[in-house]
Amino acid sequence: MNALSLSASRRFAVCALGVLLAAPATAQDFRGRITGVVADSSGALLPGVTVTAESPARIQPQVAVTDQDGTYRLIALPPGVYDVTFELEGFQTLKHEGVRVVINTTLTLNTSLDVASLAETVTVSGESPIVDTTTTGVGTNFVKELLTEIPNARDVWAAMSQSAAIQVTGFDVGGSHTGTQTGYMTYGVNQQNTTRLEGINTTEGTNANAGYFDFGSFEEFQIGGAGNMADQDTPGASLNVTVKSGGDDFSGSWYSDWEGDRTISDNVPGAFRTEGERDGDGFFTREEDGLQRGNPIDRQYDINADLGGPIYRGKAWFYYSYRLNDQYKNVLNFDELARSKLTNPFTVKGTYQLNRNNQLIGYANKREKLQALRDLGQNVPVSAARFQSSRNYVYKAEWTSVLSDRLFLDVIAGTWRNFFPLRPTTESGAFAGPYVPGRLDLSTGARLDGGPHTLYQDQQREKPQFSVSLTYDKSGWIGSHNFKLGTDGRWETRTFFADQPFNHVYYDEVLNTIPSEVEFYNTPNESDNRVNAFAVYLNDNWRISDRVTLNLGLRLDRYRDFWPDQLVTPEGVPALAGTSDERLMELFSEQQVPGETVSRSTTVAPRVGLAYDLRGDGRSVLKVFWGRFYFNSAPDTVAAEANPVGRTRLRYDWTDLNGNLVLDGPAELESFLRTVAGPSGVTIDPDLDRPVSQEISAHFEREVVRGLSARASYVYKNIRDEWDVVDLGRIATYTLPIEQTDPGPDGQSGTADDGGTIALFDRAPAEENRVFTNPADNDADYHTLELGVNRRFRDRWMLLASFGYTWLEQLYGTGSDTGALSSAGNNKDYDWRPNLRRFGREQTTIWNYKIIGRYVAPWAVGISGSYKVQSGRQWGRSLNVSLPEAGSETIRVEPATANRAPNVAILDLRFDKTFTLAGGVRLTPMLDIFNLANAGTVTAFRNATASNGSFQEVTALLDPRIVRFGVRLQF
Repeated sequence: MNALSLSASRRFAVCALGVLLAAPATAQDFRGRITGVVADSSGALLPGVTVTAESPARIQPQVAVTDQDGTYRLIALPPGVYDVTFELEGFQTLKHEGVRVVINTTLTLNTSLDVASLAETVTVSGESPIVDTTTTGVGTNFVKELLTEIPNARDVWAAMSQSAAIQVTGFDVGGSHTGTQTGYMTYGVNQQNTTRLEGINTTEGTNANAGYFDFGSFEEFQIGGAGNMADQDTPGASLNVTVKSGGDDFSGSWYSDWEGDRTISDNVPGAFRTEGERDGDGFFTREEDGLQRGNPIDRQYDINADLGGPIYRGKAWFYYSYRLNDQYKNVLNFDELARSKLTNPFTVKGTYQLNRNNQLIGYANKREKLQALRDLGQNVPVSAARFQSSRNYVYKAEWTSVLSDRLFLDVIAGTWRNFFPLRPTTESGAFAGPYVPGRLDLSTGARLDGGPHTLYQDQQREKPQFSVSLTYDKSGWIGSHNFKLGTDGRWETRTFFADQPFNHVYYDEVLNTIPSEVEFYNTPNESDNRVNAFAVYLNDNWRISDRVTLNLGLRLDRYRDFWPDQLVTPEGVPALAGTSDERLMELFSEQQVPGETVSRSTTVAPRVGLAYDLRGDGRSVLKVFWGRFYFNSAPDTVAAEANPVGRTRLRYDWTDLNGNLVLDGPAELESFLRTVAGPSGVTIDPDLDRPVSQEISAHFEREVVRGLSARASYVYKNIRDEWDVVDLGRIATYTLPIEQTDPGPDGQSGTADDGGTIALFDRAPAEENRVFTNPADNDADYHTLELGVNRRFRDRWMLLASFGYTWLEQLYGTGSDTGALSSAGNNKDYDWRPNLRRFGREQTTIWNYKIIGRYVAPWAVGISGSYKVQSGRQWGRSLNVSLPEAGSETIRVEPATANRAPNVAILDLRFDKTFTLAGGVRLTPMLDIFNLANAGTVTAFRNATASNGSFQEVTALLDPRIVRFGVRLQF
């Protein structure tokens, strides 16, 4: 039976069998390591020292023995706090207490043993190393103090916004972004991110985080974006999450918090309380009575409970967690409340110690989201909002084996499944009608009240996968080596049901008044696209001396992008019955589509890094790195571009002959404009290259005083050969000069702010030839300077501070609404139409500053704070133009550097007090204050000239000050 006909369950079974029979392979780095050298008091190296690492994070201790050169390695340690003991007959036993091991980090713990005059143990506390002097990766580890003791929204994105390297696309205030994923940028790159939960790849598409996490179940997570070795496939950020495991003693917690309309302030600036009044930056509102509120939460509560402990002490552990996060939020000057209900019905993890060296781990997690009015806003009425009731699942089975004190095997088999419907509100009962075909305003993007959205779906993704790793330590080959040899693979499927009420949508020059264009859909249809991906890689952490470590990596990836046999049966548009237009006839025709492999690729990516311990004391390190990273593809990346089964949209000019604003028949259609989106007629370039990114980075880090380190970094990243659809039949035909009048920001010609004329090009008539290829002018370059300070929690206080400045040189898009980083006009964007690329590559800048700290005062009173400042993105004014042949195009009339959105500063504080009750139970009431300054910063606005004068109209404000009450009970 071939791969096309394997069911999901059978693919998973084949995957699991392949894992169990696989050769030595790759590791998922959601563990840490301790290495070092043991000598005597004279400096002579000591072989044969028994090194034992014990922690509540491990059922059994891990034991290693030093080699002839005195070196040892404790590998694949679950994150946690360890006691490391050094024992050798004739010498004092030495114990290092409180050594903090974190994800994907190597700690160097060198020590010396004194000759024993008596049988005694010397204990050293609080001397845990903080600088990794052997690897080149740079990231932020969110350990207990950052996860639980700093005020945040208790989600991954809000926590990541506190990381040095991350710039976010939205600003969370006390959970205000609950139910909305927040995009992020890492050293200039805002795509190709990877998310792994307990080693399982849960990346949605090529870079998104799927689902909403059970935050209280986290043991730790790491976000990194520079210096990644060959076990990381893509150039974006790498997010690794590990979950609690239970322990030999029962432990658990209850967390809950609440905020409501009486704990939330009003931060609407005075200028926006009056219609048409502009603030100092030119922003205003057109609301008749002004803005009476921003976007505040009406009420929200979060409940998170967990329990872990022994099934059989020293042998088997269990862990279970439940979370419910429910929010009702106001939308800017809307009466409706938008609800986001996020539930993790279960997070379950079991650990079984087969014997001293072999362990089995099982993990399962279910995540659900209910959002009845998704997208509701100024441009989206209730009729055009979408109903979402989604869920996704993560499962894994893992076997770890310490084959010797030099050899560690890790085998993981698992899957991720995602069900993601976005349905009309008529189906949920939120909108009762009357229901008519959708309409959009070409200038403002506003949708008709009473019409549907333009994109509905019922999407399912499945990603059976495996990973296997063998880690081997070898001394005596010009130093010591830590080899990791690995393979991983996945079989990814995406079925996508698409439908569109009425199968057509109107685009008006003035909404519901002056019609201009109409778009037709080939729905309903259900496409099935797939990717098979396999990789082999080798890493060598080569410690040449006690001061010099080379990191060498080589990764090979193979991709197959394809689809199986499938059928499409569109419904068509009754008003077009009898049309002779061949495009429409083909769009609405039934098709039997045979399976096809559209792309196969093999890439080889080398990585080289050097870590140099400047003083040999483990406290100062210089790191340099160079590496190549190739883009990952998902089922909706390559195969979906050409699969004839998929949502296709054709755009036409039309004339409303009888003035009823409704298409009455084929006679009202005029010229065909273009295929707006969809696979119809797209071919894959036979010479298609997989996009590639190169990184060059350098870091200097120094432990200034015990427990506090400072870092300075330079990171360069680029993107080459990025792929996109290009209409090769028309791109060269934009040769007809045409002058367009710019009416200026007010949208009215003949006024003082008119911008004169703009030289554009219309295209000569030509047939489409849409090809998915590597456009020649789509390169991007990013440079980042970063400074950071890290003081881990010790002696009652901690501190994390950073400053980053990034230069971005790339093509920028256009759009009618500008937000923090994500909206059109701010992001890297390619469009084959020359008018949309009239400014070419442009260089913009963004910077951010963050400081996070905590101090525990006497009587167990805690004070924590977070202050984040992110610069606004630069942007240029855009204008919608109508060309005789090409139709409507949204162009920029200003360069991307013409303006800068307001900087956003957010100050959050927490006050807490811990009470110790009977039996060691700890009760901690918490008071969190978010956006303490109650800043009402404009975070989104219209940046397009429009005839209704909506340029610079406010569409979103930073959420107001929120006071949140919480309580945590732990035992």
